[in-house]
Amino acid sequence: MGNHPANGTAFRQKSRHCARKNETGRERRFMKTIMLLIPQGKTRDLIYSQLSAVYRLICCDRLPADWTSSPSDCQDIKAALVDMEHARDQGLTLLEQTKDPAPFSALPILGLTSGDPRDEDIACVERGFFDLISLPCPRELLLKRVGNAIQTADSIAFDDMERMFKQLPSNIFLKDAEGRYVFAAQYWHHLYHADDPNWSIRGKTDMEIRKDKENAKKAMESDLEILRTGKGTSYIIQEKGDGVSEYLELIKRPVYDKNGRINGIIALINNVTDQQLLRQDLEKRTQLDPLTELLNKRSTENHIRMLLEPAEKDWAYGALLMIDVDDFKHTNDTMGHAAGDSVLAEIARVIRTSFRFLDVTGRVGGDEFMVFLRDIPNAEAARHSAERFQKRIAEAFKSSEAKATLSIGIAMYPQHGVTFDALYQAADQALYKAKNHRKGTCRLYSEE
Repeated sequence: MGNHPANGTAFRQKSRHCARKNETGRERRFMKTIMLLIPQGKTRDLIYSQLSAVYRLICCDRLPADWTSSPSDCQDIKAALVDMEHARDQGLTLLEQTKDPAPFSALPILGLTSGDPRDEDIACVERGFFDLISLPCPRELLLKRVGNAIQTADSIAFDDMERMFKQLPSNIFLKDAEGRYVFAAQYWHHLYHADDPNWSIRGKTDMEIRKDKENAKKAMESDLEILRTGKGTSYIIQEKGDGVSEYLELIKRPVYDKNGRINGIIALINNVTDQQLLRQDLEKRTQLDPLTELLNKRSTENHIRMLLEPAEKDWAYGALLMIDVDDFKHTNDTMGHAAGDSVLAEIARVIRTSFRFLDVTGRVGGDEFMVFLRDIPNAEAARHSAERFQKRIAEAFKSSEAKATLSIGIAMYPQHGVTFDALYQAADQALYKAKNHRKGTCRLYSEE
């Protein structure tokens, strides 16, 4: 076996000379390899001259008995061309050889015939040959038929890979350099036409097939960044649709060709809904007061501070309400802590139903609550909201054994302060004056 049509040192030197003349070392290294099972002679010389500039060729009369342990460069063979007359002279044993060794089992084999193929040649197609080529054959046609055979074999291997990936619980997909899907192991239900058995994702973009266009846009932007920088990424998205809400983790990495150029993106999608919901629940627990399920002191203050940041503010006026339960210690002492907890829970329920979703509400102390009214027009409107809340509290405890009234101090943004600390100090002073004046009332901050 050798890499030339004629055995011997002289031709090896000639072959190396042709390689230097026809391609650079880098180009030759990435050439696909083809085996010519053709005896020495004119046919081998002809085929070699037609293919050697495009393919790396290995020539031999027969397969070695130890083929599976042959040199590693023989393991990358993409196709084999077999001289049919030579095969017939050997009683077609060569054809049987090509079907057994692992390196050949998935290769496209092309038979070469002089003139029209015989019936026994045609029968070889039924035995697994990819094609029969009648010689002489124009170079362009020969190159095309060999290229088609290799491409078809690669496609078959690709289909096998897809079928294997479909057995995994995670979704694996591949995109080309233009962000179009080459394949996806599974179709998730957030896609248009995903339930159609005849529909294929191949050749389509995220914007064309995904129902959530915001997530589609995010996917395409991350793809462009990967193709530009060569750096992979990972992120979590929430997909909603058809009554189902899921969290999906996407892990994306660039794909390189043999020349080191990025030619696509491969990605893994994991359903992390359970993990994400658990994380959100843990985060929620750290932000909420366990008794009232309002924001706790730290979260209340952080939310209000964030709202007061210039970049976050899309409103002009606001009001901070400091709320204190009157004589709550007396309720705890005379009726017990369980009754006291019930009072606090009921006040929290009324708070949730009395203020808007855009307002911030929280429990900031044992018997203290805080509300920040966002986008409130003036002090009169803030006072009206506080007094209406007090009336609802009175109504809620009208028939209850435990009674509760509230004192409220009000500070206005920006009149009484533009930071949380300034507003808190002003509202706390107003609350102090309200309780000293008459419990169960509300008072607006005044510098007097």
